Amino acid sequence: MIQERIQLLQKAFGRSKLQNNGYELMVRCPVCKHPEKLKMNIRVDKGLWHCWVCTTSGRSVAKLLRMVNPAVAREWQLKYAHKLDLFYQKEFELPTLPVDFKLIMDNLWDPEALAIRNYCHGRGITDSLLWRYRIGYSSEFKYKRKLIMPSFDCDGNLNYWTCRSIEKDTNFKYMNAATKKSQIIFNEIDIDWDANELVIVEGPLDLVKCSKVNATCLLGSALSRDAHLLYKILLNSIDVCLCLDPDAWEKQLKIAKTFSDFDINVRLSSPKEGDIGDLDPKSVVNLVNNSVEYNNTSALMEKIKKMR
Repeated sequence: MIQERIQLLQKAFGRSKLQNNGYELMVRCPVCKHPEKLKMNIRVDKGLWHCWVCTTSGRSVAKLLRMVNPAVAREWQLKYAHKLDLFYQKEFELPTLPVDFKLIMDNLWDPEALAIRNYCHGRGITDSLLWRYRIGYSSEFKYKRKLIMPSFDCDGNLNYWTCRSIEKDTNFKYMNAATKKSQIIFNEIDIDWDANELVIVEGPLDLVKCSKVNATCLLGSALSRDAHLLYKILLNSIDVCLCLDPDAWEKQLKIAKTFSDFDINVRLSSPKEGDIGDLDPKSVVNLVNNSVEYNNTSALMEKIKKMR
């Protein structure tokens, strides 16, 4: 197993030197890019790496490989990360929007659109965000007085939608497309898989406030091990920043543990009070910038509790 990993690392880095102990590989650091010396030490048995020149370090070899050769990084993840319980279902029936779905901002002459727009403004959802997230509505009775937020996959196909009533007193605030949530990535069309990190929040109205970061939402506060989102994160070796609401803290730790099991670097953050959806986009950026690395230790948990 060690020899196989060494060969894969050598495939990505080229020139290297194996230490006498047989499990430490010295390679050229892709961060400081020292022209001659091999100063990046990779502990092949534990998946740790450290540069003796620039002091860059980490515990995800896949992330290190992604800096050098993304294809090898994906190969590493799929070979050596814990295996997914079940890969996502590649083919499933796509949902459809209401036949008369219309964008709010294209129909401000309509009192229904104006009412939904005013509700959105009250929640800090500006006109630019209404455009940005393609928020619309329908005149059909069952969608009356509800904002509709569609989701599109990486190819631009509709893969989900959710709608939220603007009425305060209603027993049914939300309606969702009849699609298995674990099989879709909400608005994947907007995700940059080449970025260093993906921010993950709970729901679509939280996601609206994440317009200044690379983000998607869980459509809840849980992540199954057969989720398409987990598969794509693993495939692209992208780091994760979890930003769930304060009342979902224990569930957030459980999700972080799942990501960590697959050697995915995770950072955690949560508002001290209120929900992500109560923030403005700049505040979400600050929240993400002040997140804390997850490593499942008691010391970290105490640090996070003090921050909260």
